[in-house]
Amino acid sequence: MYYPPSAPGAFYVPLSSVYPAMAGLRPAEMPPSGPCSLNPELWAILDRAETLSIRQHVKVLPKKCCTCPPCVPQENSYSIYAGLNRDDAFEIMRADEVSDDCNRCCCKPYHPFRIELRQFIPVPGQGVSSDMSHLTQDFANDFNSWAAGRKAEELKMLYKQQPAMVSIVRNNGQRCCRCPCKMLDTFVCCACCQDGVTVVGGPMDDIVNGKPGERGLPFSIVPENVIGKAIQPILGGVCTPTLHLSERNDDTNPYGKLQGPYCFGGWSEMCCDFNFPISYFKSPNKTGDIALVKKLKPSSFGLAVTELISDADVYSLQFNLNTKLTVPQKLTSLAAQILIDYMLFDGSTEKCTQDDSAIYCHMFYCSCFGCLWPCDIVIPKNSGSH
Repeated sequence: MYYPPSAPGAFYVPLSSVYPAMAGLRPAEMPPSGPCSLNPELWAILDRAETLSIRQHVKVLPKKCCTCPPCVPQENSYSIYAGLNRDDAFEIMRADEVSDDCNRCCCKPYHPFRIELRQFIPVPGQGVSSDMSHLTQDFANDFNSWAAGRKAEELKMLYKQQPAMVSIVRNNGQRCCRCPCKMLDTFVCCACCQDGVTVVGGPMDDIVNGKPGERGLPFSIVPENVIGKAIQPILGGVCTPTLHLSERNDDTNPYGKLQGPYCFGGWSEMCCDFNFPISYFKSPNKTGDIALVKKLKPSSFGLAVTELISDADVYSLQFNLNTKLTVPQKLTSLAAQILIDYMLFDGSTEKCTQDDSAIYCHMFYCSCFGCLWPCDIVIPKNSGSH
């Protein structure tokens, strides 16, 4: 079910022609039918991958300024790297957010979205691996995109020509001017408070029942195309951020669980890694017998500056070598990592806030039944008369 090079407007660049280390990779046997739309080469790479690295792109400037609403934040995008062993990493996919501007402006990071995964298209100057090279490239692309730079626009259009191989969908969330909607980042007492994403094979359009979808709900999911789901449980894992992972459309019988640390975010991001083990559902908590998602601390001065001025983060996803995972299970684990980024790190756990009386330095956050509670150092403002 993958889209061949002859699809209208699409083309296919073999990754083995870009990365010599992949030239000898044997094609993996794909299932005869199913919802996955990966090409055989990407299927083989993900089947063999021991690690995935996920680098969120720097988006500092707004997408638009002189519009309504003004100063709309840019959509998130990620670069995904696969490691066929623990010591290498090759860029294989790009993930781009599709969401409503108004919802993203008013409700970020709890707004509905669709993340589209496409194969990495090698172009000159892309795919470099050093932190400083990535940061320089991201800042240049950010400025060029805001200034309608020709190179940035052409690269964006180049990716949009390719059908999405996989879509990660948060099909509900907090929306402006629409009711009912989900209430996220709150006490998880019922289904209307549960966060979650659905992993769907292939591209999706923004049409529901032949008509444009409602604001924030433009995603019509075909049940037969569902690969897996990552859903927040009732009570949110109590004091441990938790997601339940399931295959296909069966979210009542999860096969795995992602569990995070008690404390995370805030200023602690500058000096600590945060581990999110993914375990089989019946295994003891935080066993990590499926995989380990790790939110990485800044490893260089450039990444430290990026951590301070943007929401761009770096993650690693290490699969348990003693467990043979299927490609759909690996894609569902990747979707859970992206949802964790939105839930816990994408603007919801900032380092400092202020009001008229004080400045609050948030040292870290704790999860309590789905709510995020900061641990603060309070710096009073001098409000005395002079």
